[in-house]
Amino acid sequence: MRLVEILISWAKRKYSRRCKIISTIIGIIIFLILIPEVIVYFSLKIDELFGLKFNVKPYSTIVGILLILLGLFISGWASYYLLKLGKGTPLPIAPTQRLVIAGPYNYCRNPIMLGSIIYYLGLILIVNSLSGILLVIMFEALYGIYIKFIEERELELRFGEEYLRYKEKTPFLIPRLR
Repeated sequence: MRLVEILISWAKRKYSRRCKIISTIIGIIIFLILIPEVIVYFSLKIDELFGLKFNVKPYSTIVGILLILLGLFISGWASYYLLKLGKGTPLPIAPTQRLVIAGPYNYCRNPIMLGSIIYYLGLILIVNSLSGILLVIMFEALYGIYIKFIEERELELRFGEEYLRYKEKTPFLIPRLR
């Protein structure tokens, strides 16, 4: 797999603090601004086109805000651990140098994905979009496929037995409370 080989070669490099900051900023722009904007925009257009109604107000805004805050907290907490313990970023352009299995990674292997699902669903609740739920599920399914077939393979090759033991005892997405 050529992509896995590229990711492994990137992981072998040492990255400067500046590169890690730039990578983090790129991740924030993509995952916290661009992708949510695209999901919200298309979900509202699809709802309008098909006349879909998803009116769960007045509580949808309050619940949406709480979900956004929870999603941001989980993703931020996970990113912090990747930066501090892993000595890298969530993006493969400046990946971690060490396997991170502490903090949120103690509960599930993909807390950033979990946080993004919660964050995006919070946004969808605020804009009251029925099709938005499906768009979030579709996007996250694609993200999950990338993680399962590319990222996990790369982590297995890079961290070997240590990652395999971690993978065996830690759930993919739904946290196991210990």
